[in-house]
Amino acid sequence: MGDVAEALCVENMARGIAKIRAAERTLGIEASALFVGAPDATVTRNRERWAHGFGYGGLVCWSPDIAVLDALPNGCGMLVSELEQLPPVDVLRARARDLRERTLELDGVAIGYDLDESNHFVDGCELAETLVEDVDVPRFITVIHSSGKEHRERSPFGSGLYIHQSRELSARAQRVATPLGELALLSGAAAEAFYAFCERVQRFNHDRRELFARELFGEHRPLVNATHQGFRAPGRFHLGSYWFDASQACSTLLPLTLGPDQPVYLLRPLGPLGARGVDLLGWRERATELGVADELERSEVLPHGGGYAYPQLRRLVELEPPPADAPAETQPRFVVEDLDGKQQRYEDIRAPAFAYRGDRVLERTLRLGLAEIVARYDVRYVVK
Repeated sequence: MGDVAEALCVENMARGIAKIRAAERTLGIEASALFVGAPDATVTRNRERWAHGFGYGGLVCWSPDIAVLDALPNGCGMLVSELEQLPPVDVLRARARDLRERTLELDGVAIGYDLDESNHFVDGCELAETLVEDVDVPRFITVIHSSGKEHRERSPFGSGLYIHQSRELSARAQRVATPLGELALLSGAAAEAFYAFCERVQRFNHDRRELFARELFGEHRPLVNATHQGFRAPGRFHLGSYWFDASQACSTLLPLTLGPDQPVYLLRPLGPLGARGVDLLGWRERATELGVADELERSEVLPHGGGYAYPQLRRLVELEPPPADAPAETQPRFVVEDLDGKQQRYEDIRAPAFAYRGDRVLERTLRLGLAEIVARYDVRYVVK
C-alpha cells in the first residue's frame, strides 16, 4: 500500500527474517526464511510478536525442519455462514451476553468468550450485489472473527501455543543467539510435534467458531471457515493471510472485512501470485538473484482485512537500534515523522492511534489479479 504501516511492517519483518536466517545457519540449515507481504501488510497489535520482529499480513516461510515459536501462532480465522434471516440486533446482543456468562465445552475443553476482544466481532450482513453469474450466494450471512485463548498457556492437545505464556513450551524451546537478538525455536521431532499440535488447534478453532454460530443464530449453513493465522504446512506460516487449494480456487469463497463501516466482500481467489504478479511488482530480477522466484510465484497472500493504518504519520524515518551497552532485551525504536514534520519514537507500536485502510486494499488485491469479487454485502450490524 506504500503507507507508514506497511513501511513499519517491512522494517520489522526484515529484522525477524534476518534472525531466522541467522538461526538456520547456526543450526547447519540452508538459510531460506522469506516474508511475502499481502496487500494488507501492516503492524501487529500483539506486543510480544512485534518485539520479536514480526509484522502482520502475509506469508512467512522458513525451513520445515524448525518451528519458530516467536511468531506466536493462534489459529485465528473467520467463519461465514448462511442464515435464513438476520435476528434483530437486540436479540443477538442478548444471546451474546448470555453466551458470555455461560461456559461452553468443546472436545472436553472449556471455551472462553472472545467475541468482544481485540478486533474480533460478529457481523450480520445482507446481500447488496452479486458480481458473478456462476455462484449462488445467500441473501443473509454472518461473519464471525475469533481465535480463542484456550490453548495458548496450556492444552490437552500439546504444550501450549505462546512461548511467553506456556511454561512447558518455554522449557522445551531452543534459544539461538543471533546478531539481532535471540530466537526461540524447536527442531527435529519437537518441531514435528508442535506443527501437529498447531494443526489440531486450528481444527478446534474451526469447530469453535461454528459452535458460537449455533449458539448465536441457531440454524446456519457454513460457507467457509478459513484460518488466516496458522500453518498451512511445516515452515509455511500464514500471518494474517488466507491460503487455498489452487486446484479448487474456482469454488472457494473467502471473506474480506475492511472495517466496521465498510461492506463485507466474498472473494474468489484466482491463484497464487504467479509469474505475472512477480513481474507486475518488479520483483523478477531481485527474486532470481536471491533464488526465491519459485517460492514467490507459488505464494498465496490473499488479505483477510484492511489492516491498520496511521493517517497522522507521514513516513518512517529509521529503525533506531538500542545503545551498545543496553540490556539484551531492549527493543529498537521506530522513528516516524508526523504530518507536522515532528519526529516521534515508538518501541511499542500500539501507542499511536490507528485507523483502517478501507477499500484501497480491495483495489490493490484486484489490480494484482489475486482475486475477484463474487458478492458485496452491507453490514446491518456489528456485535462485539
